[in-house]
Amino acid sequence: MDLESLTHAVSSDQKIIHLILDAINSGIIILDEKTKIIFANSKSRSLLGFDKEIIGLKFKDLFLKEDQEILSPNIIKLSDLQGEFEGEVLLKRGEKDKFMALLSVSLWKLDGNKAYVVTINDLTRLKGVERVLKKSERMVYLGRMLDDISHQIRNPVLAIGGFARRLLKTNIERPEYVRIIMDEARRLELLLDELTDFIQLPKPRFSIYKSSDIIEFVAKVSGDTARVFNTDIKFNSTVSNDLSIVTDLVLLKRAVEPVIQNACESFFEVKRPPRINVSFEKGLSRREELKVVVEDFGCGIRPPLMERIFHPFFTTKTGHIGMGLTFTKRIMEELEGNVKIESTFNKGTKVFLFIPGDRRRPIRTRPI
Repeated sequence: MDLESLTHAVSSDQKIIHLILDAINSGIIILDEKTKIIFANSKSRSLLGFDKEIIGLKFKDLFLKEDQEILSPNIIKLSDLQGEFEGEVLLKRGEKDKFMALLSVSLWKLDGNKAYVVTINDLTRLKGVERVLKKSERMVYLGRMLDDISHQIRNPVLAIGGFARRLLKTNIERPEYVRIIMDEARRLELLLDELTDFIQLPKPRFSIYKSSDIIEFVAKVSGDTARVFNTDIKFNSTVSNDLSIVTDLVLLKRAVEPVIQNACESFFEVKRPPRINVSFEKGLSRREELKVVVEDFGCGIRPPLMERIFHPFFTTKTGHIGMGLTFTKRIMEELEGNVKIESTFNKGTKVFLFIPGDRRRPIRTRPI
């Protein structure tokens, strides 16, 4: 083989290696002996978000300013001593952003020379999942604690109510006091029932439905609830396509009922005839595939109260526990959807329920 053919073969091999490294879905960077970047695949450039050319930069330039003088050289020293390093580090993404990365550095020796092969994987999404799991664990712990407290309170409340009823059957003076005790005991029992129900809310059993089935179901639940309050509901749908919706109908029913009940009760303090609009629209994403909008023209919500409307036991209505919208929010989150509220005092309120769609990848659902 002559010199020209040999040069062409080596050059072809390098191109193939570069193509392979570019195809890998991890950031790959090669450093020379002085830790200067001599190669970076397209994934690494995307992860690091550098506007300028990354070739020629130093390894420390990938790190936050506070980590450039100690952490960066320590990683190289450990790689020299142990042959490799692997750990979680914060890296820069462009000039203003940062991300948590799993960084692997391997020492590469060839013909008396050395280089470093750096692999970068973005842990941002994984860290997000980890935070959600930790939050779930805390919620489970708090749920168990509240369940225990509920049981501890329930027994004394039942005893108070029972003895109050017995006292009422005697010739006790001021029986109205005993009735107050009985009423408050019943209220505490109801509160404990609601709290227990909230704690023991079952996990969703997801199924895939057509949007037409969900619209029909929500319309029936809304109509049944409104009839109790003798309130008219007008339905409207602009959903043209038969979308695939993923939900649990049992839990969805429990999320919708408090919203319709609140809408009906919003007319108690105004002189307008009770009227509610329920519309169905296509959402902007698969996470919000179907949007259900419940609009009333009642008393509205005072602005200072808006931030508290989802809080447990918050209510402005006499005789109510204040768990309705708390249930709605919790259930919509369990269904991987969302709920939002807009309100203008003395004009009315809009509640938006976002129900997720089928998020399976097209490769699972559509033939190619």
